[in-house]
Amino acid sequence: MDAFIISSWQFSEGVAHEHNTTPEPFEQATWYHCQRDAEGLREWLQNNTVSNAIVDSLLADDTRPRFEQFGHDCFLIILRGINLNEGANPDDMLSLRILWYKGTLISTRKVPSKAVRNLLSDLKQNQGPTSLPDVLLGMIRGINHYISNFLTPVEQLIDDLESDSHIDIKSINALHSRLLKLRRYLKPQKYVFEDLMNELPTPLNKHNSHIKNSLDTMLRINESIEFYIDQINVFFASRSQHQAEKMNRNTYLFSIIAGIFLPAGFFTGLLGVNIAGIPGTENPVAFPLFCVGLLMIVAIEVVILRKLRFI
Repeated sequence: MDAFIISSWQFSEGVAHEHNTTPEPFEQATWYHCQRDAEGLREWLQNNTVSNAIVDSLLADDTRPRFEQFGHDCFLIILRGINLNEGANPDDMLSLRILWYKGTLISTRKVPSKAVRNLLSDLKQNQGPTSLPDVLLGMIRGINHYISNFLTPVEQLIDDLESDSHIDIKSINALHSRLLKLRRYLKPQKYVFEDLMNELPTPLNKHNSHIKNSLDTMLRINESIEFYIDQINVFFASRSQHQAEKMNRNTYLFSIIAGIFLPAGFFTGLLGVNIAGIPGTENPVAFPLFCVGLLMIVAIEVVILRKLRFI
């Protein structure tokens, strides 16, 4: 098998047979799963009369999810999936390109996809798809399945935002950033299934309901992501408002206290200038009377502030 072909399977009469060698020309009813950045893949595709425009789209380093139809028996689907490889961040999404070309299915990847790996494992156990359309739909369902599974614990965390007072803000910030990345890649993915539904290529005529289910799943995924992002934004807004209210309340309290003791500070400062002629310096009860007077001033201020509803 050539280095760029990871696995190839031929489907005939509802039975899948694994290829051990790569035939130079494409074979009908055959699925070729290829390494996108391996040498020789571009030349092999071109030798099989695949146009340069299609080859460029299939092998481009960076591209967004999309569906393109090049004829009644030729179309390209580009999807994004959760990266579940060891050491990778799930939001560093992988790209899976799928080309249907005149009865042959060619998929390419740069990093392994668990959805495709499970599909290949099922085929080896004689439990997988039995036709090329089933392979295509199996890859789509697998990608949607792992995205949904990734979002399941996120929903629980979002539900805990209102009830748990010991939320780790750093983890919420990291989750928020991750959801924004997912939205960036998955929002256009719903248009892939909408275009696929509208165009409905000839090979998929009998699978309209499966494509519609995939579209519904992707719509639900996007709606969930939008809801989670909005909930996190509401949490941060509520937290900021609570902190602002607490700061304003404390500032207001300190302002009231300062206002109450302002007259007292004025009189004590006035009597502390050490200028001769201060009344009561020779009277032993002058100081107690002065303290009582200050307390009366404070009490009068409190009554006035209450009537004015400042406290």
